[in-house]
Amino acid sequence: MRSQAQETDFELAGLNAGSENPPLADTAVSLAFPDGGKEAWTCLLGSALILFPSFGFQTAIGSVQDYLSTHQLADYTVRDVGWITAVLVFLTLFLGIQVGPLFDRYGPRMLLIIGSLGSTASYFLLAECTKYWHFMLCLSVLGGISSAVVTTVSISVLSHWFYRRRALASGLCMSGSSAGGAIIPLLLRTLFKEYGWTWSIRIIGFMALGCYAAGIMLVKGRLPMVGETKAIVDLRAFKAPRLCFLAVAVFAFEFIIFGCAALLPTYVRYSGLDLDVQFYSLTVLNSMSLVGRVLPGVAADLFGRFNILLTLACITLVIMGSVWIPFGSQNEATLYAVVAIFGFGSGGWVSLAPVCAGQLCRTEEYGRFYGTIYSVAAFGVLLTVPVGGELLQSTTPQALVGFYAAVLLIGLISVGMSRWALLDWKWKWKVKV
Repeated sequence: MRSQAQETDFELAGLNAGSENPPLADTAVSLAFPDGGKEAWTCLLGSALILFPSFGFQTAIGSVQDYLSTHQLADYTVRDVGWITAVLVFLTLFLGIQVGPLFDRYGPRMLLIIGSLGSTASYFLLAECTKYWHFMLCLSVLGGISSAVVTTVSISVLSHWFYRRRALASGLCMSGSSAGGAIIPLLLRTLFKEYGWTWSIRIIGFMALGCYAAGIMLVKGRLPMVGETKAIVDLRAFKAPRLCFLAVAVFAFEFIIFGCAALLPTYVRYSGLDLDVQFYSLTVLNSMSLVGRVLPGVAADLFGRFNILLTLACITLVIMGSVWIPFGSQNEATLYAVVAIFGFGSGGWVSLAPVCAGQLCRTEEYGRFYGTIYSVAAFGVLLTVPVGGELLQSTTPQALVGFYAAVLLIGLISVGMSRWALLDWKWKWKVKV
């Protein structure tokens, strides 16, 4: 059972805070974190390196999915092939609910070694796949479980080192996945033409092995490990309306982000644009996502995490509704422009949503709370590619973008409600929260 002092600390963490000041705005707590220094920045670099071939490959998965749709799995529909990538990302997010408590108890090192070995093995096995069930087992199941371990630990460990700069640190860390999502499609574009499927994926596997090895050496925890792990799902957290609304928002954001990442090359093909645009559009998307994961983090530490998240969602929704839906599939220049803006905005969602979640719990329990919220979001990524693929194949590219814009509207409203609940249902425009 928790002591009275622990319960008081838990309340200070923001689960029932409703003051004008943002949760966790406690000077004594802030001073207990390095928020910089050699060890903190080294750990952050290691986390970014680990996310490069894990989340980075998943944000570039559209180039792999479209290749499979036109080669090994050409006899299957876009929806059917979409289930392979959907299960991959679903397991990555959903199993974070299991990894979070394990991180709290055992720390990062052992988990990263196990996850990295599994992820590397999945790449080399993927290179040998020829049938649908091969891809489902090697890429979806083994790859998803392994990615769940390395990505959850890489992100959660930042909460040991950063407090005031946590949004910036999260953005810099997540930029590793954006860099992977930008570079991997360009590599595959060349590798597929010159070496074919098998050696292309093997080369990605060797690259992943190098990144994981470097990351494991650099990442380390700082806070004491929890002696026991309690509930895997902290149901008490959902008693707070602001966390419930944030979970809905994250569900919507992940639904859109991974749907676009997986279906963008197929969207380009159905729009009748040049084949190279399939790879270049993903590079533009993830390059701008890299910028979007860093700069909003700086702004969020100055003006409030929820405030910047709301702003990014509003801007992206306006661009999708006014430009992408009516004009995005007409020419390459317009597509690149709207994809760039979408990439910047969605990059901010990815980096800021976990930091907003961190305002709702104590640092020692961040792994569990992070896993709880993203277990909800996991069902969004499970559905988005099959649903979006079916919609794209049966209607038009414009209808697909319109559908994602509607989902984004739900996410925008949910973030606003979470912020409103955070202020005890007293909306204040100028509060830094």
